[in-house]
Amino acid sequence: MSATEAPPDALRQRKWQDRTEVLLTCAGGTVIGDAFMWTGMLAKGPDSPPSTAAVLIGLSIMLVAIALSGVAVLHKSNAVNPLDPINSVPGGSRRDWLTLSILILIHGSMIISIFRLGGQLNIDVVTFPRDASKMLLQGINPYGTTQANIYPPEYATVFYGPGVVVNGRVQVGFQYPPLTLLWALPGYLMGDVRYSYLLAVIISAWILFATCPNSRGLSIVLVLLFNPLTLFVEYLGWSEPLVLMTLTIVIYAAVKKRRWVPIALGLFLATKQYNVLALPLIGLLICPFRWKTYWKLAGWSLAVCAATVIPFAVWNIRGLWHDLVLFHFAQPFRHDGLSFAVPFPWMMKVGPVLVLAFIAWAIRTGKHNASVFAASYGIAMLLFFSTSQQAMTNYYFLIGQSFLLAVAALQSESMSHPISHTTRNEESKYREELPHFPAPSG
Repeated sequence: MSATEAPPDALRQRKWQDRTEVLLTCAGGTVIGDAFMWTGMLAKGPDSPPSTAAVLIGLSIMLVAIALSGVAVLHKSNAVNPLDPINSVPGGSRRDWLTLSILILIHGSMIISIFRLGGQLNIDVVTFPRDASKMLLQGINPYGTTQANIYPPEYATVFYGPGVVVNGRVQVGFQYPPLTLLWALPGYLMGDVRYSYLLAVIISAWILFATCPNSRGLSIVLVLLFNPLTLFVEYLGWSEPLVLMTLTIVIYAAVKKRRWVPIALGLFLATKQYNVLALPLIGLLICPFRWKTYWKLAGWSLAVCAATVIPFAVWNIRGLWHDLVLFHFAQPFRHDGLSFAVPFPWMMKVGPVLVLAFIAWAIRTGKHNASVFAASYGIAMLLFFSTSQQAMTNYYFLIGQSFLLAVAALQSESMSHPISHTTRNEESKYREELPHFPAPSG
């Protein structure tokens, strides 16, 4: 066998990798397509939700995504990583980086034009960070304050629930963690907080390609930048692009710069409250798994996360607790969400059990690498939101991109550990070089 040919084990591994990529790509595309279709059904407004038949069709498609991604995560192989001839050099070619820059420029120009043509949006996901940023720059802690209600009474009840709007004010200052507020500041200074989320998408695309700098990586970036759901999420000003950006940084660090992982994970956990579900899954970034390493990684990550919250907690801990926790527990059931709980309310009780069962299953049976972490995070979020009382389009944007990010990580791992020989000693050497997370120093 020549030095450039892959051994039988590597060929089997390549078939496994190809199948896994297809499953994850189909899962991501299914989630994104289904969520965008659902958005079209909601054009009449939240007081006119789709029919039961439409709900069941949308949920059936989501079940397909759950099945595809689940099979991909649990599809194991004992072979070593393959030599993939389609991969380019580890750093990517100059032409590929130029292509990436052109794609980002086109995307940015499109979104900026849409922002200017559409003007300022009068929806709470835009006005809340805008007004909170204004207060913060004036030296006022927005947590524990109130926000102006911009909706008529019948819509305010749908969006916030009874008793949350008092004398025309929503009883919340800012409902997301401080890192999300700080990230909105540059956009506010530029005249529109949505610019911050456009920046998050651009950084995500750049780091995603740096993780997988080849034609496959460019294809994934192309999907991120130009699928209609991304444009819709950016236009409406949802903050999930920030979550995606920090998740992309985590995957890049796990594959390329492992000592950055605690910082990246800490920032990722600090973006949204629901990311607490990722804490058990961080063990998938440790190979071989050791509890001592897990607790060190979790401790450092939580310390970084706490560093973004503590200043605001010292400033007004009661207001912070109300806005980040109590306000969300008071949120009403949304009948316009893409959730199994819409036709089957009992699913809200079953959902948490499914999420915890999957997390335990993935940790016990899944492979430990960055790709499985990203895919498992996507599945956990998919199970969580598809059985929750509020399952909106922005969450499915994040979930779909998580699956595609897992494909990029899978490609990058095979690029980092090629095999070109077949001797037993060399196979053992490559096995020892499989991705692992070293315990943080100190």
